Amino acid sequence: MVRGRIARALASLVFLAGSVGCAPALSSFSGSRTTPDGREDLALGGSVRAPLGDLARPADGPLLGLMSPGGVVPVGFFRVGIAPGWDLGVLVAGPSGRLELRTAVRMGASTRFVAGVSGYGGGLSRDTDPEGRGDGYRVGGLVPLVFTLDLGGILEAWAGVRVGFEHVGGQVITGDVVDRGDATAFRGGLVVGLAIGFRRVHALLELAADYEYWRGQLSSVSFERQGVALVPGFGLRVRF
Repeated sequence: MVRGRIARALASLVFLAGSVGCAPALSSFSGSRTTPDGREDLALGGSVRAPLGDLARPADGPLLGLMSPGGVVPVGFFRVGIAPGWDLGVLVAGPSGRLELRTAVRMGASTRFVAGVSGYGGGLSRDTDPEGRGDGYRVGGLVPLVFTLDLGGILEAWAGVRVGFEHVGGQVITGDVVDRGDATAFRGGLVVGLAIGFRRVHALLELAADYEYWRGQLSSVSFERQGVALVPGFGLRVRF
């Protein structure tokens, strides 16, 4: 039975990986605790990336406009408790996949500190006028650190910080012109979230605000970009 649930969960995530959307909308969906030992969590929903400032002007940075755009992507995650206070998970956001390991430390009767480390990657191919077409890849890492509150399993809340990096590379094709380049970003920001439900089913809402600093080159021309990206996310989580 457990293997059947795992197979169905992974099939759902594979379906999401083939869905439309290429924005790197990196929701954390921390919840109030790690998945209990011997249990599994499956969630499906969506995330949005809304770049602001320089990040919202792809005409000034076509590589970022094509490789790290704003937009909406379907999201899903599957986590399994591997030991008391520890879980292992896979999160899929559009064509990107993330593997994460998390731990939790109880601080009080209803409060915990949850920390995680994750690595992600994915390829993409995107056609957008007037920027042209982009083909490439992204790899990166994300570390969320949150304090959480659990009120009887009915209301969960979490708030904290997260830091990470990302590297993108590929080519931008506009007409007959092919420009190749790569860029690296360092990000840090705040994240808050809520989960409301009963027993095994909860609706998840989360908002992250990340400051991003990008540096790279396109056809040997260096560029820098910085700004804030908002990442709201939502989903429905079922615990087995």
